[in-house]
Amino acid sequence: MFYQILKKSLFKRKGRLIIAVIAIVMGVTIPAAMFTVSLDVNNKIGAEFRKFGANLLIVPKSDIIPVGIGDISLTSVTNQQYINETDIYKIKTINWSKNILGYAPFLYQVITAKSNGQEQQVVLTGTWFEKNTTLEDGTNFLTGVRRINSWWWSVEGNWIGDLEFFNFSSTTCMIGINVAKKMNLSLGDIFSVTYQDEETLSLEISGIITTGGTEDNHIFVPLEVAQYLTEQTNAIHTIQVSALCSGCPIEDIASEIESEINYIEAKTILQMTNTEMSILHTIEMMMTIVTLIALLATLLGVSTTLTTSILERKTEIGLMMSIGAENRKIASLFLTESLLIGVMGGFIGFIIGILGAQFVSITVFNSFVSPQLIVLPIILVIASIVSLFASIIPINRALKIEPVLVLRGD
Repeated sequence: MFYQILKKSLFKRKGRLIIAVIAIVMGVTIPAAMFTVSLDVNNKIGAEFRKFGANLLIVPKSDIIPVGIGDISLTSVTNQQYINETDIYKIKTINWSKNILGYAPFLYQVITAKSNGQEQQVVLTGTWFEKNTTLEDGTNFLTGVRRINSWWWSVEGNWIGDLEFFNFSSTTCMIGINVAKKMNLSLGDIFSVTYQDEETLSLEISGIITTGGTEDNHIFVPLEVAQYLTEQTNAIHTIQVSALCSGCPIEDIASEIESEINYIEAKTILQMTNTEMSILHTIEMMMTIVTLIALLATLLGVSTTLTTSILERKTEIGLMMSIGAENRKIASLFLTESLLIGVMGGFIGFIIGILGAQFVSITVFNSFVSPQLIVLPIILVIASIVSLFASIIPINRALKIEPVLVLRGD
């Protein structure tokens, strides 16, 4: 009997039912889209920020020579303190190893560059440009400065790849734009560098770098070349690390790296990290506010629709009461109707929300977002709760109906 009354009630008032479902759909579509995007947005934003370079700098515990990334002064190193190149792989052995997107070691040394009768004191920087490394578990990991800085390093010409062999008399290099201007050098030119008036090496310019930072004043060569020229085998001054920090605080990653390599300090580049986390927090706050506003509007809309429906059904309610229907049964009837409205609206809103999430993801990140099935039960629960809460006032009004007065009026 209960289900027959429920069925007739739903089909007899399709218009009100559709309006209530639409109200739920409109309310949960935004949360569905927000939840779908938010489950992926941290990684996407983190990945976008990682295009702009490292957010961790690893240095020996003792340091005095200033170095930096871009125009940010970060730390310093000494001639006596180095990081052993053979320890670099340990960065990928930490618990958060999957968050390490790439890293690049750097060896700095002041050398004399000579070209067309000119001499300049320039910082020679040895690094990995794009190096295929083998990790402790035997897997290959492609890393290097091109992997972590290519987005904001503007390069005229070509990048240098992994050094397969080294000619001890000449090799290719990349130079900063300021070095090129001061020494009147261009792509394909060959010049020589000398370290402490001993070893001389010829360098052919493969690319010219423009960053707007300290890199514009450096000459970049493969790490092996810098180590050979300065006679510092396996020595590096710093390691720049690009870590995705949306899943954990960047300080945790830094702490784990320091535990693995106990003679170094892992310093966070706060300007980049704080900006990244600030944007993530802002987006999360915005999503929360928009979701609450949408759900509040839905609550009011559904409550109004159900109240109107109750007023239209006063005679029906009075008749049920007059034949002995308990308040509990009447309340159960309307609560069940509200629950069905919530479930239907929640499911439809979830589908539309996925489409909305795809639009947002393509517009902002130029990539599709994966449908998150875990969002479906969350949306169904939210829609059901909103619908049930919206029915409280209408049900109270229904239970206060006096059957004698209603039936007498008809």
